[in-house]
Amino acid sequence: MNNEQKKMFTEITPVADIIEENEKATVYFEIPGASAGNVKVEVKNSTLTIEAESYLERHGKKVLFKRSFELSDAVDIDNIKAKTQDGVLTLTLPKAESAQVKKIAVE
Repeated sequence: MNNEQKKMFTEITPVADIIEENEKATVYFEIPGASAGNVKVEVKNSTLTIEAESYLERHGKKVLFKRSFELSDAVDIDNIKAKTQDGVLTLTLPKAESAQVKKIAVE
């Protein structure tokens, strides 16, 4: 998005909830008014960025939800999954095999 296009939007940092489990982390972003076709998720140099254009307006401009996170090496970036439903973007960030907790049997 160039500077001229950015002037058409009001940029908002979406609320995010992160739930971590042994084999994955799930991140939920509130992006009301944005459909799957208007959502961009990308990873570059271990930075995860989401952008979602909404049909909602603030101060006479359309809303652009944007947020970035630094990912650790523990995330398997090749298998990240994203879906939208009811104004929520859900990202599933699987952990690399080496980052998962291994239980050791005691004899």
